[in-house]
Amino acid sequence: MLTGVRSVLSRSDRRIGLVVAPFLVFAALAAWALSSPVGSSPDDDFHLTSIWCATGDSDYCAPSGDPGTRLVPPAVADPACFAYDAEKSAECQDQLDFTAPPTEETERGNFAGGYPVVYYGTMSVFVGPDVHASVLVMRLVNIALFVGLGVALYLLLPVNRRQILVWQWALTTVPLGLFVLSSNNPSAWALMGVGYGWLALLGFYEARGRKRVALGALFLLSAVMASGSRSDATILFVVAVFAAVVLSARRTRRFWLSSLLPVAGFVICALLFRASRSAETVAGGVDDQLGLGVIISRVAYNLTEVPSIWTGIFGQSWGLGWLDTSMPAIVWVSGLAALIGGGFVAARAGSARKTLVVVLGATALAAIPVTLLVLAGKDVGDDFQPRYLLPLIVVFVGAVFFTASGQRVRFARAQVWLIVVALSGAHFVALHLNIRRYVTGIDALSPNLDAGREWWWALIATPNVAWLVGSLCFTAALALLLPAHRATALAKSEEDPIDLSTQPHGARGL
Repeated sequence: MLTGVRSVLSRSDRRIGLVVAPFLVFAALAAWALSSPVGSSPDDDFHLTSIWCATGDSDYCAPSGDPGTRLVPPAVADPACFAYDAEKSAECQDQLDFTAPPTEETERGNFAGGYPVVYYGTMSVFVGPDVHASVLVMRLVNIALFVGLGVALYLLLPVNRRQILVWQWALTTVPLGLFVLSSNNPSAWALMGVGYGWLALLGFYEARGRKRVALGALFLLSAVMASGSRSDATILFVVAVFAAVVLSARRTRRFWLSSLLPVAGFVICALLFRASRSAETVAGGVDDQLGLGVIISRVAYNLTEVPSIWTGIFGQSWGLGWLDTSMPAIVWVSGLAALIGGGFVAARAGSARKTLVVVLGATALAAIPVTLLVLAGKDVGDDFQPRYLLPLIVVFVGAVFFTASGQRVRFARAQVWLIVVALSGAHFVALHLNIRRYVTGIDALSPNLDAGREWWWALIATPNVAWLVGSLCFTAALALLLPAHRATALAKSEEDPIDLSTQPHGARGL
C-alpha cells in the first residue's frame, strides 16, 4: 500500500516537473536574450537591416535612390559600436537614437537575395518604432518558438525517443547554442529547424494516428525554418534527414510510403534554396585559382584543425558575439566532459545501424567545413564558425542516444547529477561573462555585475537578477528534465524489460 502511494506521488511530482520545465527553459533563455545589447550577434547589422527591409519600402526602411542600398534607422544600420573590443562596453550605444526614423544609408542587407527571406519576413512582423523593443520582442519570439516546438515534440514522440530530445539539447547548447537561440541571428532558426526536424521525422516513421500527422506537420515546418533561414542549413537539413531515414529504414511498404514525407521536405528545401539565389552566392565564393598541390595541402591542414570548430560550440578558441567574448577553460572543459561522459553511457546501447549513422555523421562534420574552406581558398579560423556546424552536431549527438525498440539508455543517479553540475557550472560562468562583457567591458572583472554598470536595458531586472535567475532556472530545468526522463525510461522498461547488459550482441539488431 505504502509503495503504491509513493509511486503515485512520484508520478505526480514528475508530471508537475515536466509542466514547470518549459517555463524554466524559457526564463533561462530570456536571461541570455537580456545578456547582450542590440547588434551583439555576428553580422547583426546585416541581419537587422534585412529584417527591417524584408517587406520593401515602409515607415522603417526607405529607398535611397541606389538599388544596392537602403535607408534604415541608425541603430539598425550600425549598432555594434562595441564589436571586436571586449574591453569596450555597450555604453557607446547611448549615442544612438533607438526611435529615430530611417535616415542612414547602408549597403549591408539582403537586397540581392543571397539569403532566404522566410526568417527575415517573419521577424519583420515585429518591427516597430522602437528598435530596442523590436529586437527584444524578436528574441523572445524565437525563444518561445524553441520552447513550444520542444514541448510539442516531447508530447508527440514515442516514449523511448524523448531521451534523444532532452539529451541532444542539454549536451550541446552551453554556451554557443543558448546565445544563438536567444539572438536575432537567422542561425537560431537553422538550429531549431535541423535539430527538431530530424527528430520529427524519426517519430513520424514510428508513430501512428493523429500523433503521426502532427509529427509530419512539424517536420515540414522544420524544413521551412531551416531552409528559410540560411542556405547552408539546407545542406545540414538534408544530412540530418538522411540520418533519420537510415535509423528508421525497414523493408516494408509502410516505410516506403512514409518516405514520401522526406521527399516533400527535400522539395521545400530545393525551392527555398533556389528562390534565395543561394547557388550563385556559393559559386561566387569559390576560388578557381587553386592548384592540385594547394588543394591537397589545404585539405590536410584543415582536417587536422577542424576539431577546433567542433569544440568551439563549448567556447574553446571561439568567442561569443562578434567572436570577441572569450570563455575560460572551465566552461568548455565542463561542457565537453559532460558530452563525453553522457556519450559513452549512451554508446553502450549500440547497433550496426546506429554505428553507421554516427560514423557518417563524424565524416560529415569534418567533410562539410573542410570542403567549403578549401573551395574558398581559406583555412579553419578564417570564415567558417562553429555556429554554422552546430545544428549538425546537435543531430549526431542525438543519434548517439538512439536505441532499438525496447532498449534504453541507463544512467546511474550519480552520473546524471555529475552532468547536471558540470553543465550548470559552465552555464553560470558563461552567462556571467557574457553580461559582464557588455555591462562594463571584460576588463572590469567583479562578481557583482551591478557595480560600475555602464550599459543595461531599461528594465526593472538588473544584470545580477538576470544572471542569477537565468542560472537557477537553467539548473532547475536540467534537474527536472534529465532525472525525469530517466524515470520515464525506467517506467517504460517495466513494460518491456529488455536490458542491454544481458543481451548478446547479435540480439541488438540493426
